Amino acid sequence: MMKRFNPTLAAAVAVIGLAAAAAVPTFASAAATVMSRQDARAVVNQAKADGIIGEMSDGYVGVRLEARMTPAIRAAMGEMNAGRAELYRQAGQSTGTTAAAAGASSYQQRFSSIPAGQWYRDDAGTWRQR
Repeated sequence: MMKRFNPTLAAAVAVIGLAAAAAVPTFASAAATVMSRQDARAVVNQAKADGIIGEMSDGYVGVRLEARMTPAIRAAMGEMNAGRAELYRQAGQSTGTTAAAAGASSYQQRFSSIPAGQWYRDDAGTWRQR
């Protein structure tokens, strides 16, 4: 069951997301273990396409197939979820609601753009293929 869409909260999430993306500097690192934001996004997108991870109704990315998780996927997913957590915290503050409500609203926005064949976890906790 999908929650009601809150356009004010959705707009706040979108605006704060754009501002956060522009404000976050990219640092070069000599260590090969440090992943750029662009590399992390590419890893997450490939793992979604492979059905290993997917979008969840709370606005975060979650593990669907634990056996296929790699350290790189886990790190990229962690980086993405950390960024989303901060975005949702800021959106919640600016709209007078909670980070959880902002995350759920973000999922509502993102749901229609989940490509066919990718997986998502609904409010009941069931993984479904789009």
